[in-house]
Amino acid sequence: MAIAATWSVSALSVTSSAVIYTVPSTGYKRDLIVTNGGPSALFVGLGSGVTAATTVNSFQIPSGGSLVLTACQAPQSGQIWGVSAGTSATYIGYGTVVSAV
Repeated sequence: MAIAATWSVSALSVTSSAVIYTVPSTGYKRDLIVTNGGPSALFVGLGSGVTAATTVNSFQIPSGGSLVLTACQAPQSGQIWGVSAGTSATYIGYGTVVSAV
């Protein structure tokens, strides 16, 4: 499956826990994609109770992997936190095309 995205945040390095994206208060109409373009695993957390991302309690996105949040899964104004144990290149954007070959 190929995913095309219009990146709103690109090449963000998160070696310490930080907010990497805030969902708009109006929500979003397309899929939200978080991609790990770096050589180290990226750990992400989402939700109103999440105040940091850690390698212990967050979802792991391996190098080259993507996490797709479909419309209405992310709470409005929710924050996505991220952290990487090493060098990371995080890309966040809205999905524009999904195709299966």
